[in-house]
Amino acid sequence: MHATVVVLCRNNPIELEETLNSLKGAIDGLGPHHQLELLVIDGSNGNACRKVYHSVVLFNWNCRFIYRSPNGTYDAMNAALGEVKGRWIAFMNSGDIYLRGGFASLLLHAETQSVKRSFKHLGAVFGQAWIEPPGLPLHWLTPNPSLDKIDVWLRHMVPCHQSMLFQTTFAKLNPYHLLAGSKADRAVIRAALASPAEISYLSKPVCVYRLNGQSSRLFDLHSITSPGLAYYERLVEILRIIISPFGAVYPFVMWMRSIWFGWIC
Repeated sequence: MHATVVVLCRNNPIELEETLNSLKGAIDGLGPHHQLELLVIDGSNGNACRKVYHSVVLFNWNCRFIYRSPNGTYDAMNAALGEVKGRWIAFMNSGDIYLRGGFASLLLHAETQSVKRSFKHLGAVFGQAWIEPPGLPLHWLTPNPSLDKIDVWLRHMVPCHQSMLFQTTFAKLNPYHLLAGSKADRAVIRAALASPAEISYLSKPVCVYRLNGQSSRLFDLHSITSPGLAYYERLVEILRIIISPFGAVYPFVMWMRSIWFGWIC
């Protein structure tokens, strides 16, 4: 099995349907020899998401639906790591979507980097993502395509988790820390950037991330103490708590922060 996409859902069948439908065009560019696996991890208290799963026909995918008692996003991701069969793995929250050819671009880039360039310590491939806050006239590409120092950007700005493709052996060695709250992905991303890991970056948008999910909330009880946060990010979390009474301005702060740091790099 070449690659696995894990889609997480919980009581949001409309968003799940949109995400699953995006997979139809996401593999444009892959040959018939590529074996693909889809795992849908459902924490719902009803059958609506299961019905959507059965209604969306995905050719060329080996599909499985797994119900798991809800215990948070990252608990579901860790459960998926025990089920995955692909050499590469990507995670998507239902509601976020792949662009046409987006997943194919990530997978082909990963295979090229790990084989032709003989990257021995390639834990993940970083792609670009469109960030879209629902209901607001904002959208931006992260990382910014005009960056000169992508390695600096990646180490100081946390990339969009949905725009990444992890090598499964690396992912299984770096599970998500449940006590880190909504920031559990930070430690995993840091591990993918830590020496002796090679940085592999695809300067092409592969997905759309809606800024309204668990990982984009203003803060939670574990935000400040998360073990995956760098010093700079901890300051950002403090700022998020300060501006939390004015939550409507948060997307604008994220937008300006991305532009400002992109200009620095």
